[in-house]
Amino acid sequence: MPYIYVLGMDGKPQMPTTRRRHVQRLLDTGRARIASHVPFTIQLLYKNDPVLQPVTLAEDPGRTNIGIAALSLEGDLLFSAKVETRNREIAKLMDKRRQSRRASRNGERKARQRLARKFGTMLKAGMLMRKLPQYAADKFITCHIIRNTQARFSNRRRPDGWLTPSARHLVQTHDNLVHLMQKYLPVTDIGLEVNRFAFMQLEDPSISGVDFQNGPLKGFDNLHEAVRDLQDGKCLLCKNEIQDFHHIVPRSRRGSNTIGNIAGLCRNCHEKVHKDEKAEKRLKDKKKGLDKKYGALSILNQAIPFICKELKTEFGKEHVHYCTGRDTARVRRALGYHKTKEEQYHEVDAWCIGALSLDSIPGKAPDFTKVHTIIQFRRQDRALIQAQTYRTYKLDGETVAWNRKKRMDQKNDSLEDWYFKQVRLHGQKEADRMRSRLKVKISQRRYNDLERMLPGAVFLYKGERHVMSGTLTGGKYLRAVGDNKTNYPVKECRIVKKNQGLVFIN
Repeated sequence: MPYIYVLGMDGKPQMPTTRRRHVQRLLDTGRARIASHVPFTIQLLYKNDPVLQPVTLAEDPGRTNIGIAALSLEGDLLFSAKVETRNREIAKLMDKRRQSRRASRNGERKARQRLARKFGTMLKAGMLMRKLPQYAADKFITCHIIRNTQARFSNRRRPDGWLTPSARHLVQTHDNLVHLMQKYLPVTDIGLEVNRFAFMQLEDPSISGVDFQNGPLKGFDNLHEAVRDLQDGKCLLCKNEIQDFHHIVPRSRRGSNTIGNIAGLCRNCHEKVHKDEKAEKRLKDKKKGLDKKYGALSILNQAIPFICKELKTEFGKEHVHYCTGRDTARVRRALGYHKTKEEQYHEVDAWCIGALSLDSIPGKAPDFTKVHTIIQFRRQDRALIQAQTYRTYKLDGETVAWNRKKRMDQKNDSLEDWYFKQVRLHGQKEADRMRSRLKVKISQRRYNDLERMLPGAVFLYKGERHVMSGTLTGGKYLRAVGDNKTNYPVKECRIVKKNQGLVFIN
């Protein structure tokens, strides 16, 4: 029978109960109130002396999916849930932030250059020179790219314990999950599965010992030599001699500097790949390894030690219990659960981890019919700009160019590229005439409303609880998670919670 979770008059969690009739009597007589519908939780409105028992919260850690289970001292399943994180979004958001900052800095540099030209403080004397107010009248500095900016040499050192944004987010997510469960249950102990993944062994289970030294770079002076040997010195697209080395996923997009992400190309093919979408797609088809194969496991390897450190600090070393993935799999298989691609059984793994922590493996697993789903949403978004369009150039109603010069990763022709093509095809006089007929549509921005509701907000519609997945028609209608057809009018909805991060789904 599903448990009902109980909070004391002070809001602190007490032991859950299955006495549904007693709970109904408390609600009817006004001695308790409903604190939460999902999971169903009541709060007592009178003082009592609770009898608390040890509760073990077990976690099956993962990057995208996490399993959690709470067990009593006897091994009874008090709570179980599958958690979907948003960790994969972090790398994309970091790329977006980097691009925005680069554009902002570029705009600042251009503004300083315009001011220098306006006030006559920019000089040309074989090289670009600039007078600065703090220097004497006969002192100048050389101008290269950044104008009037102090040197920042080696001032961005990473502190001790630094983690990549994705790994740090994963640590915070596991920590927040524990704190979320402490709102409903008096958690005293933690069970955690700890693994260190050896990627070469995942490729070949027979690898052991000194075999780990025989990686794909063994015998080569550097990475390029290994790629050259792999392709027999021939360009991957045209079979000419290799002149350049191209990253399939650019380093600016967190692409790995590994053999699986590098292709040897001739100069012409390298230029085509950067400018022609068809050539880029053809290269990707030929070169497998577009993504880092074990990216999720790599982040887990980074995050697990920090997760353990946080848990030991909060609960104490003697209250944090560990097991390995091999132990978890052994118990799961003994209970008749076998993982498939469609069914990963994260909640079952979590219960097995908890049972191992208690040193009590029952002969039969509990019935996992009441498994909660928790989805992680973004709690805040301070981005002012929602989207920005390119500056476009049209000739006789047809768009022929985008932007004066190519932006980063722009595949279409810029105005500069288009003009040079017309000069080659029709001559400079005709190209100038065509350029004079171009109609220009300036770049436009769409801005976010900073007071808007973000996905993950909980709302009630005609007494039913829903979790918002997005808005329609300028925010007049809401969409709910798991329901892509119904539009809920905002005027008829009552917002219960906003920006919770980890949200229970019905």
